Amino acid sequence: MKYESSRKAALILGVHPNTLRRMANDGEIETIKISGQRKYNVESYLGAIESAVICYCRVSSDKQKDDLDRQVQFMRNQYPHAEIIKDIGSGLNFKRKGLNTILERAMRGTHITLVVAHRDRLARFGHELIRFIIESNGGKLVVLSEDTLNHEVELNQDLLNILHVFSCRMPGLRNYKKQVAQAISNRAEQSAIQAMDESEPLRL
Repeated sequence: MKYESSRKAALILGVHPNTLRRMANDGEIETIKISGQRKYNVESYLGAIESAVICYCRVSSDKQKDDLDRQVQFMRNQYPHAEIIKDIGSGLNFKRKGLNTILERAMRGTHITLVVAHRDRLARFGHELIRFIIESNGGKLVVLSEDTLNHEVELNQDLLNILHVFSCRMPGLRNYKKQVAQAISNRAEQSAIQAMDESEPLRL
């Protein structure tokens, strides 16, 4: 078993030497002392890091369960030993249970190879942010086909969701505008009264 110097271990792990020393002091990485210098067991540390291959499948609604089953079967054929995580929910919704489970595991340090059949199965927008989170934690994103899918039903549903969000916000925006207008009116009225009081001649 080979032990590395502080400089080389920090380079291999991509951490600052101070971080490496903290890891050793906290017992996260095994060390020995040779001629008074600390050596690091990088090989053992890397082997202890949890890794996972996860195939992610998604459809927008319960009516598309047949499509979801086809996605799952395809992934099982391509990656027979991989973990399958699936969601039923809009690609605009980032509160999907399965997706959040994957991201939480990545941020806990699991090196995840995340496989999706098409990019829009992961998210309608924001997939580059998901890629960044996965890759920043030692994993990678694998998109089997870069072709854009034309799921008309899903696209229509996503558009309806966007319109719904904006329509819900409009009444609140109108109320806010009314409150601002009222506040301005009140302020103007108070200023006018104050100006009249200041201009009124002093009676002796």
